Amino acid sequence: MRSLNIGLIGVGNIAITHLTSLSEINSNEVLRKKYNTSLHIKTLIDIEEKKIQLLQKKRAYGAEVFSTSPRDLFDDDDIDVIYISTPTRFHFEHFERAVEAGKHVFVEKPLAFGLPEIKKMIALQKRHDVHVQVGLVLRHCPIFWKLKTIMKEHEDKFGEPLAMIFRDDQEWPISTLAHPSEWRKDPDLARAGCLFEHSIHDVDLIESICGGTLKHLKSNIKYISNLTSGILEDSAMIQMEYAPEIPVSLISIWHNVARDQRRIEFFFERAFVLLDGYEILRFKTFRYQIGRKRKSLKLIDIQKEYALLNGVPDIVPTFGPYFYENLGFLESIIEDVEPQPGLEVGFRAHEIIEAAYESSRKNKIITF
Repeated sequence: MRSLNIGLIGVGNIAITHLTSLSEINSNEVLRKKYNTSLHIKTLIDIEEKKIQLLQKKRAYGAEVFSTSPRDLFDDDDIDVIYISTPTRFHFEHFERAVEAGKHVFVEKPLAFGLPEIKKMIALQKRHDVHVQVGLVLRHCPIFWKLKTIMKEHEDKFGEPLAMIFRDDQEWPISTLAHPSEWRKDPDLARAGCLFEHSIHDVDLIESICGGTLKHLKSNIKYISNLTSGILEDSAMIQMEYAPEIPVSLISIWHNVARDQRRIEFFFERAFVLLDGYEILRFKTFRYQIGRKRKSLKLIDIQKEYALLNGVPDIVPTFGPYFYENLGFLESIIEDVEPQPGLEVGFRAHEIIEAAYESSRKNKIITF
């Protein structure tokens, strides 16, 4: 039986989510049954010695190596796959070392501090011929898969799209229970705020729904909170137009309210779609209406349909779409196909965000 040896660098909140999902893929024997392949989480790396010592004491996830030295990961010939979940500032340097060592890489979003670094990452991947997936997890969420399926299936009944509204608001991910990532308030580690560090997911989701046909955008970005002395944005409003003439609005907020939710409204000639109270594992309302006929959807039905039509296990993973995200990445390695989303998709999301910053800074419309 083949085994994929996995190492992670940066064992914080999101890494635990990935480790749990990888463990569930193994415990459900998903890859063994389909590919006669098993997973082995071999190495965990983090610069915080206390964190590593605690994981080692627990023998967490069956790992063998617990270290504060990246060399114990990048120089290990037995490692096949590396997950990069460190603060954003370090993504590029860890990525470069990983691909030059011939490892397949899963790298969390945001990819890097700027577009030039991401272009170098794309070149490095091509030069070393490894598989790379970006942590834009909404691409693997059954709920958004169903949203796009509904729009495609009822395209004739819905009529032409008139407008799309996205709202994403989250409690500041600093010293909070749900998002304990103190580093995000440091511009040297995170670079920017709610738009860059969180709503890159929404920008990518909009791109995937609208087919990459962005014509222009205008944005208004605010720096209000004293948590970061007004250095990181906590409010971003972007007005976009996608071809043929579809107005799309995105509102991104970090605030001191115990919430982490999204609301999406789609308006068509003869229909309306609403997803409200969406959190990463659930939602409050998901319905669509054609004329006077309304249909509400249930999460359990969406998950079963997603499993059936996408060939994934009919189980309820602890961390929902992260399970499918990790499964898709590992299957792409085994099947030797390009993972999705890859670096080019990630670059596009960054390109739009950089245009939004420029638009707000210069008070101008940015054309694509």
